[in-house]
Formats: sequence, C-alpha cells, structure tokens
Amino acid sequence: MTGPDRAPGRVLNRSGSIAILVTIILLSLLGAWGLFQDLRPTLAGIGLAWFAVALCSWLLYGALLLLAVRRPIRRAELFTAGALLALAWGGLAATDIAVRANGAVHELAQEGVIAASAPSTVWLVSPAIEETAKTLGIILLAALPAARRFGPAAGFAVGVLVGVSFQVVENVVFTVQAMLEGGGGSLAILLQMGFIRGVVGLFSHVAYSGAIGAAIGWAAAAAPGARARRAMGAVVVWVLMVSLHMFSNWTTTAQAGVLYLASMGLGLLVLIVAYRWVARQPGPVAPAAG
Repeated sequence: MTGPDRAPGRVLNRSGSIAILVTIILLSLLGAWGLFQDLRPTLAGIGLAWFAVALCSWLLYGALLLLAVRRPIRRAELFTAGALLALAWGGLAATDIAVRANGAVHELAQEGVIAASAPSTVWLVSPAIEETAKTLGIILLAALPAARRFGPAAGFAVGVLVGVSFQVVENVVFTVQAMLEGGGGSLAILLQMGFIRGVVGLFSHVAYSGAIGAAIGWAAAAAPGARARRAMGAVVVWVLMVSLHMFSNWTTTAQAGVLYLASMGLGLLVLIVAYRWVARQPGPVAPAAG
C-alpha cells in the first residue's frame, strides 16, 4: 500500500512558479496575437458584422457549456486566477499552437514530404496535436498549482475549462473560414457549423480534456511510491482520448451519418464517467505541518 493520496507540497519554488505563470501568460498573449493576424483576411472577407455574430454565438455556446459543468468546477476549489489561466490557455495558447501545427502538417502532406493525404491529417494527426497542446497547459497548471489541492477534482475542472475555451475559439475560427469559402457571411453556414461543431461536437474537447485533466490530477496527488504508475495511467487516458478524438473527426470527414451521433454519445459517456469517478475520489489530504 502506498498510503492515502496527498496533495503535493509546493513542487516548485517561487521562481519556478513565476516562470510557469509568465510562460502561460506570454503564450496566451502570443496566441491571441497570432489568431488575430490569421483572422484579419477572413474578417475583411466576411465583414465585421458576421464575425461578431459568429463570435457572440459561440461565446454564448461556451457560457452554456460552463453552466452545465458548474458543479464539478465549484467542487474543485480552483483559485480564480487558476480558472482564468485555464480559459486563457485553452482558448488562446493551445488553439494557436494547434492551428499552426496543423497548418504545418497540411503543408508537408501537400508537398509530399510526409506520406499522408490532407483528409487523413484532419482525423488522424490533428487530434494528437490538439490534445497535446491542451494537455501541456493542464500539466503547467497542475505544477503551478491552480487549486488549493490539485487532485482529480481540480484536474477535471482545469481540463474542462481548457476544453471549453479551446472548443469555442476553434469553432469561431472554423465558422468564419467556412463563411469566407462560401463567399461571405451566411445564416445557413452559421447553422450548419452550429450543428456539426456545436451539436455533434458538443461533448468533444470538454470531455477529452476533462478526462485527461482528471487523470493528471490523480497522478499529481499520488503518494511518492505510486507516482510512476499513475503517470503511466494518465498517459493511457491521453491515448484513449486521442483515439476517441480521431474517431469523432473521422465521422465528420467521412460523412458517416449515424456515426455522428455515436461520436457525440461516446463523448457524453466519457464526460459522465470521468465526473462520477472524480466525485468518488477522496479529497487529497494536506501534508502535516512541519
């Protein structure tokens, strides 16, 4: 037996915590600037009004998602700054990293540098890139830490926040790009993207990152003798979520009909199972004084 889970003591010294904080803020600001620069031509093509409609629609969508998962977030005892940093990382830093990495892979595929077709990069390569970008932020916030006691509940909450913000910003990007390709702003395109990315993709990033975050929190709160085993468990969860993400993307790329709903159902199942598992975990025990 390894003993009860313990909330990790200060893993980093003050300088290390400041370094992580600066890294998260800096990458989030660079991400915001990079996304703005990428969207400027699109904004000019569809007009400010349609961009505002798309942005407000997806922000409302994100607010409703956060409202649906408010209970586990409250239970996690996140610091306010930790919650804000999680939202910033998911929506700005991780999204920008994923957009640029996915773009680079697409270019390599088109130039024949790597043996992959453009469609296959969407459902095969992109999920690994996106889950890696989001998971990096969760790990940084676990090391900071972003909660009073960083265990499964805090990891789940951070993962959900990262996933929601990533999902919202990614959906805005894809929606305005679809409008540009369609010749301008269009209510039909907005509704189509709302169905594909909002209904079919409802339980996607929030579920994937929530499960990965819970596993990372479980590993972070482990007693010293169990850390390596639990870290491997977190890696397994990451692989499973990447695989589910690949399946979800494939159903969209292949226009696989009823499998759209299957991918949504699997995402919902993952979210429920992760939350119920987290709710059964004992709260981490604070280290004894001295």
